[in-house]
Parts: sequence; structure tokens; C-alpha cells
Amino acid sequence: MRHNWEYKKLGDVCDKGSSNISLNKIEDNTGKYALFGASGYVKGIDFYHNETPYIGIVKDGSGCGRVNIYPAKSSLVGTMQYIYPKPNCNLKFLMYLLQKMDLSSLVSGSAIPHIYFKDYSKYIIPVPPLSTQQSIVSELDTLSGIIAECKETLKDYDALEQSIFYDMFGDPVKNEKGWEVKKLGECFKVTSSKRIYMEELTDCGIPFLKVADINNLINEKCTPTSFISNDKYQELKSNGHVPSPNDLLVTARGTIGKVYIIQENDAFYFQDGMITWLKQGRYKIEPKYIKDLFQVPNFLEYLGQFSNNSTVAFLSIAKLATVNIPIPPLPLQQSFATKIEAIEQMKAETREALQEAETLLQARMDYWFN
Repeated sequence: MRHNWEYKKLGDVCDKGSSNISLNKIEDNTGKYALFGASGYVKGIDFYHNETPYIGIVKDGSGCGRVNIYPAKSSLVGTMQYIYPKPNCNLKFLMYLLQKMDLSSLVSGSAIPHIYFKDYSKYIIPVPPLSTQQSIVSELDTLSGIIAECKETLKDYDALEQSIFYDMFGDPVKNEKGWEVKKLGECFKVTSSKRIYMEELTDCGIPFLKVADINNLINEKCTPTSFISNDKYQELKSNGHVPSPNDLLVTARGTIGKVYIIQENDAFYFQDGMITWLKQGRYKIEPKYIKDLFQVPNFLEYLGQFSNNSTVAFLSIAKLATVNIPIPPLPLQQSFATKIEAIEQMKAETREALQEAETLLQARMDYWFN
């Protein structure tokens, strides 16, 4: 036990509060006071529940267990729980402590996930003197600030890429610059992987990626959980069923249109039907042009017209092959790629700094709260 630290039940250092705000009952209510939900800001209303900043926890549904601090003169929807620190507990100290506790591990209910204050309020937590709490908060705030700054910088780089794309190529749907238009299936062989059956999966070996893994791979955070044997991978490769450098993978189920460019040293396989493979052909296309084309909001909206109308969006190989894309001159595409490579290098450096800050923050939270 650290000097002058106490160990108490969580319920001894904070109180809970409840919200009765249902969205369908305030549809016509407008005002200057912020109302928040699990996904963030919902709308402005003409009243508020909290005079000072407070902690909110998602207690029902998607995101159950997520913890954040919310501003004074605001409210939460009824699926969230108010948490108020008692006088012996710093608000931000309590927020970091709750985040470290990982309340999502206490979720119950299959149809609608739920967590209960009566359960997590029994946890025994460290409670240092207020002056020590403030010192801990200052340290963790510094690291959190670095993380937030890195994330904002990455957004700025994404916006810069979009700006360069528009400047060079214009709106890809309106095509006001009059570029030649071709179907995607004319420019690439639109296909997918060979099916991998459950009994072919292994505990280690060559990563076998699903849609979420591709999304993480794009952000350089991929930690695969499924694998195939190296022998199976070599068999697929020898038969021409493994993508080559500069081929593209496009997510085709759930979040559609995320694009990954195959790199020289890549060694993985991917799930058929869920991820589409754009195989480079004799018609030369710069892959970075295609990747950024698929990031343009207007083009993604246009792409959505080709997906099915079921609960989970799905873009079939046949439909994707019929999508029209503008084809600027290759030298212009290559000039664009050169600009993007410089931005991608800066993004990689920022991601590395972000990873270091996140790792250090976790380490310091482990140090203070374990």
C-alpha cells in the first residue's frame, strides 16, 4: 500500500444519477444546452440536468461501459448513467480510474447489453490524497493531450489528401473536368480469394484477414486472430490466388469501400466474399489514385447505390465491376501518387507517435491504478 493512500469501494467515492430523457419525447425541444448520447452530441435542448462537469457511462446498448467527462450545463440520454465524485475524489482522477477498470467486462444481457452501478460500485479502488490525485491527473492529461493532438493531425492529413484529390481531379461523380470514364471491371480483374474452410484455419502461420482486419491494416493496427498454414498459403500463391504488389483489396460487407494497396512484403490471405480483389491488368492505373477515389464522400455515396438493401451492406463482385470511374491521364495520377507518398510518410510518423503515447498512457495507468 502506498503511503497515505486508502482503499475503498468505488461507491464510497462517488454517487450515481439517472436520466429520464427519451429522444422520442424531445423531438420538438430545441435550445442552447447540449444533450449527449452514446455516440456523442445529439442536439441542443432548453434545459439541463447538470450545473457542473460530470462523468457519463453508457449503461445500455452499443458502447456499454464507455466512460467520458461531459461539460457543465448539459445532459445525457436515458441509456447513460451520471457519475458524480464525492468531495474526496477528483473528477478526472475518477474518470481515468473508471476507464482503467474496463467496465465493458461487466456487461450482462444478450439482446440489449447492460451494466449496473450496483455491480461496479463494489470494486475496491485506490484513493490517494487529493493533491496526489491532481498530480496523477496532470500526468495523464499530458499524455491524453498528445494522443488527441496526434489523432487530430491524422484527420488533417486525411483532409489534405482529399483537398489535393479535388484540386487535381475534381468531383469524381460529376466529372466536371471531363475525364474518360470506364467501368471498374474494364480496368481491373474484379475477383476475390479462394474459399478457406474452418478446418483449414490454424492457431498460427499466415494471417487470414476478415473485413475488420483490413480496416485495421489500413490504419497499421492489424492484430489477426485467424491463420492458415504456410503450406496452404504457398499452394494458393503458386496457383495465382494471392494478390501481387499494387493490387487492391476493397471491403465489401458492412463498411464497404475501404481500400488497401498490396505491398511488396505482404504475406496474408483474406476472406472470400467479404473482401474484393482488384487485380491489376494491362490497363495501367495508379493504385493510390483508386484508394483516394474510394475515400471521396460523393463517390462513396454513389458506390452505396450498388450495394444491397439488407441490414448489413454488401457489395457483390458483379456489382462492383459495373461501377463507373473517371480515368485521368496516367502522368497526372502518378504526380498525385508522389504527393500522397509524402503525406503518407508524415502519417506513418504520426501513427508511431500516437502508438508510443497510447502505450505510455496505458503503462502509467497500470502503475497508478493496479
